[in-house]
Amino acid sequence: MTAFLRHRGPDDFGITDLCTASGQNAGAFGHRRLAIIDLSSAGHQPMFSPSGLSCITYNGEIYNYQALMQELESEGVTFKSHCDTEVVLAGFELHGPSFLSRLRGMFAFAIWNSATGKGYLVRDRFGIKPLYVTEQNGTVMFASELRALLATGRVARVLSAPAVASYLATGSVAGPMTIVEGVYCVPPGCVVEISRNGSSFVAGEPIRFASACGSGHEESGSLHPRSHIHKIRNALRESVRYHLVSDVAVAVFLSGGIDSSAIAGLASEVSTKPIESFTVTFAETDYSEAQPAREAAKRFNTNHHEIPLSGDDLLGAFPDAFAAMDQPSLDGMNTFVVSRAVRSHGLKVVLSGLGGDELFGGYPSFHRAEIVSPLWKVPSLFRHIGSAAARHISDPRAQRISEMLGDKSPARGVYRASRTLFGPQQVMKLMSMPAPANELPVAEMEGIDTSNMSLMQLVSLYELTGYMRNTLLRDSDVFSMAHGLELRVPFIDEQVAKVAHDAARQVPNPHGERKPLLVEAVSDLLSPDNISRPKMGFTLPFERWMRNELFNEMESILDSEGAGAVGLDRNEVRKVWQSFQDRHGGMNWSRPWALYTLIRWARQNEIVWPDSNVSVAGLAYEPVLT
Repeated sequence: MTAFLRHRGPDDFGITDLCTASGQNAGAFGHRRLAIIDLSSAGHQPMFSPSGLSCITYNGEIYNYQALMQELESEGVTFKSHCDTEVVLAGFELHGPSFLSRLRGMFAFAIWNSATGKGYLVRDRFGIKPLYVTEQNGTVMFASELRALLATGRVARVLSAPAVASYLATGSVAGPMTIVEGVYCVPPGCVVEISRNGSSFVAGEPIRFASACGSGHEESGSLHPRSHIHKIRNALRESVRYHLVSDVAVAVFLSGGIDSSAIAGLASEVSTKPIESFTVTFAETDYSEAQPAREAAKRFNTNHHEIPLSGDDLLGAFPDAFAAMDQPSLDGMNTFVVSRAVRSHGLKVVLSGLGGDELFGGYPSFHRAEIVSPLWKVPSLFRHIGSAAARHISDPRAQRISEMLGDKSPARGVYRASRTLFGPQQVMKLMSMPAPANELPVAEMEGIDTSNMSLMQLVSLYELTGYMRNTLLRDSDVFSMAHGLELRVPFIDEQVAKVAHDAARQVPNPHGERKPLLVEAVSDLLSPDNISRPKMGFTLPFERWMRNELFNEMESILDSEGAGAVGLDRNEVRKVWQSFQDRHGGMNWSRPWALYTLIRWARQNEIVWPDSNVSVAGLAYEPVLT
């Protein structure tokens, strides 16, 4: 398992046995280290506490670790290192799970206490860092990547039917499910206790210690909009300062858009060291953000690097990119490419603008919710009639409208419509079976009181706990760590999230402006073009490449027997691919690409549908080059 995770931590590794108080063997911890803070051997893991009672294996960064260290020292704790790992270990041993709510950062870790004979698996409140778990024959196994569990040979390489349906619905598997049967992820903001049951170990139910946007209770009283803007600027500046804490150099992904410009600009303000910035460029100028990125780099005086990418370049990167993909995902290829370039310059840490759209209303779902919300004020019968009528129209766009009108609230309905890849009827056809229940993530299940939330707060919450968590954060982690690069997200910080959430309730946006509060808070860092330029997002020209450089490769997979190996109907898969080629309405590149990715990923990892009579085991895979 540790050998398989070497790419995540190339600087050091360790394995240690764990024992109970009576000296009985309890298992082992393994670790691969990417040294960021305190590069000395004092940061070696797995790490034992001075008492020898507790042991930790830890992935992440605690940005307020220095303040916590001082607090713990005042309580009598003595530290041997200057790394955040030891702070987490000492705080947990002294205070137990109650210490977790004081951690500000991204983390996933396991702690074993030999005195109590119990272990704990913990994941940060947003789910920035991954943590996968499985129970096999009385043994609890966990890892930062799902495929490290597969590498043990103890986990059956079988697809989960509900997870495949979830993937088809949205382009990623909604946690806590994973694509593999019998493996799940620890929910964000939760601790899972591992205890002995006779001669076996079992994992308990997740216990929540924090939520994505706090408790859901708002500050009393109403603040002037300028007060919110001031709070947002201060919180974001503080978060960027925290995220720059490192004993190695830090870079920035810079597209020239609002979010990345805000991060790069604030980083240049608070950093005492030069900032390196990176952007991907394309020959297809309507996709390339080269010019605005250059202007932003000049404005912030960063040492700027451009990474040219073509369809042939991407095809050549396929073997490495799919080898890095931990679960099939519609997204992430862009992060793989830019992360590889950043690491090739000798850098280990990079800041990203991920999260700005979810917190400050940058997606179309926010404005769409405002437009359609009046429909929920009329008798529901009218909406259900419209939903039923749209359901009988084959166009994918009509299917999304049907899903939206049939939902219980405008926020959730619009979110579902915006993030649905294949609707329930399409999933049923593709899987040749009734689709398993596939509810998109419901934030209310996370202990957050949503009863008094505004429309914009609810849309934000769905985006944070759905698309961002299951797609963006998961892909950002796995594709950056594939190169031993730590990707940090200053927007996804508890204080930034809190002020953004409070502001979304009290400050209306009747005209659907794009991130008005964020734009005002960082206006001095933006050019007029930043504000007026239409949102592009960090996307690749897949539409064009799939009709040209990638065509033969796509054709070879989507017209193969691989569809049956992952539980899909080959004829239905072929229809999707043909509809894309024929440019049928609503059939954009994302649908055939998602099917291609699922089949391609399963073939590479030799994972099949339950009881499948089509095997992918032992098949060598080579991309079809043009």
